[in-house]
Amino acid sequence: MRSKLLRLTMLMMVSIWLMPAGLLAAANLTANGQASNPDEQKYAGTWVGSYVTNEGVTERLSYVLRKDEKGQWHGTVKFTNQDGEQTAEFQSLQIVDGKMKAKINAPDAEVTLEGQFQGDHMEGSYTVSPQGSTDIVEKGTWKVSRSTAAKSGE
Repeated sequence: MRSKLLRLTMLMMVSIWLMPAGLLAAANLTANGQASNPDEQKYAGTWVGSYVTNEGVTERLSYVLRKDEKGQWHGTVKFTNQDGEQTAEFQSLQIVDGKMKAKINAPDAEVTLEGQFQGDHMEGSYTVSPQGSTDIVEKGTWKVSRSTAAKSGE
């Protein structure tokens, strides 16, 4: 009887010790059942900078990145080109292990972006292809920094 009571007590103590770890793991699951990485939220916010075409033309660029409650990344990009200021929603946006991959669809073109976060800076490259084609008609590089307004919470 004493041995049974001791085993039951030990089982209860181990269960109580493991319960917080289980609750913490459950809290880190997103709505779609995938683990959420709290560090990824550091990528959310406004990033401002410029891009340079392969012809050497420099123009303004900014990204607004946000992660929804399901753990999916969304955002917008604003850029200036020969037609003035443009705004587009990312059609796809992935941020994994400090790397960003994204696509933007325009009426007659698709823009593919790839970049690497480096603290409060991010840089990468882009390509532009006609819609439905793999031919590249423009390419270049870009650099952005976290907006100071985003840092201060404004």
